[in-house]
Amino acid sequence: MTAACPDWWNHAFRSAYLEVYHHRDDAQAAAEVAGLLPRLRQLPGPVIDAGCGAARHLHALRAAGIPAFGFELSADLIAVAQQRPACRGNLVRADLRAPPFTGDWGVVLCLFTVFGYYDDAGNQACLAVLGKMLAADGRLVLDLPDPAEVQRTLCPRSKRTTPRGWIIEETRRLVGQRVEKKVVATPPGGQSHTWQECVRLYDAEELARMAALAGLRIDAIWNGLRGPQSPEGRLVAWLAPVAGR
Repeated sequence: MTAACPDWWNHAFRSAYLEVYHHRDDAQAAAEVAGLLPRLRQLPGPVIDAGCGAARHLHALRAAGIPAFGFELSADLIAVAQQRPACRGNLVRADLRAPPFTGDWGVVLCLFTVFGYYDDAGNQACLAVLGKMLAADGRLVLDLPDPAEVQRTLCPRSKRTTPRGWIIEETRRLVGQRVEKKVVATPPGGQSHTWQECVRLYDAEELARMAALAGLRIDAIWNGLRGPQSPEGRLVAWLAPVAGR
């Protein structure tokens, strides 16, 4: 899949994507942001939600009084995000690999598996770019799948119907260190939308090596977004700039 569809994100993140992930709703985002808030409030400067999608988390951050902004490449998703009054005017359309911002951000957030879309060299370069956005005492937060949990719980095939009557068929497989998924989303009486997703899985040891190459270090690892001890099967890495980088 990675060779056949190197730019899969351009096909995946369209309006049908929101139907497939309808269960990832504002209530869930608010609970996750609540888990992040105690630490976010201790860090300097504004927060930027990188690859913010339809701005679920950005909305919750701004509702909590955090000076937060976002950027997203998908035209479809950012159009939905702009419909949120609290987010309107605080969003930019931009590629994760080339954000149009200078440094001094207190926190750069990469939530809901935004990181890992590219080949290893591309992911390393992306990490370096995001790291350069940080203030000297800022943090880059990567919310990733835990590889061991993915291997343990991967469901090869599933089929479900959404509350609006869409039929969602998904096939999944592990290929080396990547999880690949094919999605077929069919609206009632309509034409199917088909796309692929392909994300590189990283464990804490690999992230530590990548961080070092990017002038960063692992400050903390959480098991979920709702707090240091939240058992959510995630790998949430808080990365800090190395002094004197």
